[in-house]
Amino acid sequence: MLKVNKSLILFKVMMYMMLFGAKAQTAQLDVDRLYAKYKGQTETVIFAGDREINAHVLINYNSHNKPYRIIIYGETAADAAMESLIGDLCAAKEKAGYKRVPHTTVVNFDQKGAYENNIEVRAYEKGSQYARYGIKEAEKRNQALQENTTERYSSDFFYFEVGDMTRKKNRKPEKFDF
Repeated sequence: MLKVNKSLILFKVMMYMMLFGAKAQTAQLDVDRLYAKYKGQTETVIFAGDREINAHVLINYNSHNKPYRIIIYGETAADAAMESLIGDLCAAKEKAGYKRVPHTTVVNFDQKGAYENNIEVRAYEKGSQYARYGIKEAEKRNQALQENTTERYSSDFFYFEVGDMTRKKNRKPEKFDF
C-alpha cells in the first residue's frame, strides 16, 4: 500500500485554494474593467450597424480617486441599429447575471447643457453594480420638402452608464472645521 504524506497533501490543497480560490473571490467590477479600457479618454468611437458613432466618455471618481461610474454618450439617429446595439448590451448584462429593474428608470443628464435632461433608460442591477442604456428622440421636426412631410428626428441622444453604488458611497470621513 502506498504511504501518503498527509502534510504534503494538506500543503497542496492549501496552495490550490490560495491560487485559484482567491481569483474567484476578487472578481473585477464592470466599472474597473471599463475604466481600464477608457482611462484617459474623453472620446471614443462605437459602432451601430455599419455606422461609426463618435461618443464622449465621462468618468466620475469617488473621494479615494477610484472610478465609480463611466458614462458614454453622444448624438446619433434613434434608429433600428441603435436599438439593436442597446438590445445587445442589455442581453450581455443579463448573461453576466444582471437583473432588469422592473420599473421605468429616468436619468437626469445634462452635460454642459447640450441635451434634454431626462432620458428613459433600461436599467439593470447586480448587487451594488448597475447598468443603464437609453436613447432619446430629442427633437421632432416636420421636414416640408415639397410634398414630403415625414417626421424626422434630429439631435437624438444616447446614454450608456455602468457604475457601482458601493464605490460611489466610499467617502473619507473628514473632520469638520469651520
